[in-house]
Amino acid sequence: RGDVGAVKAATDAGAAAAKRVGELVSVHVIPRPHSDVEMILPQNTKGGFGGKSGGK
Repeated sequence: RGDVGAVKAATDAGAAAAKRVGELVSVHVIPRPHSDVEMILPQNTKGGFGGKSGGK
């Protein structure tokens, strides 16, 4: 969520880090997602891997 350029830079950095420690399967930025997409995205704002359970 945020400026597309900033999100792209963050995903590029994350992808590079993932490649260094293991296998990167996929990276995809949705530039203008439908507003309903927000309802299914994790609300974890502290970083890490979210999901419905908020696991890290």
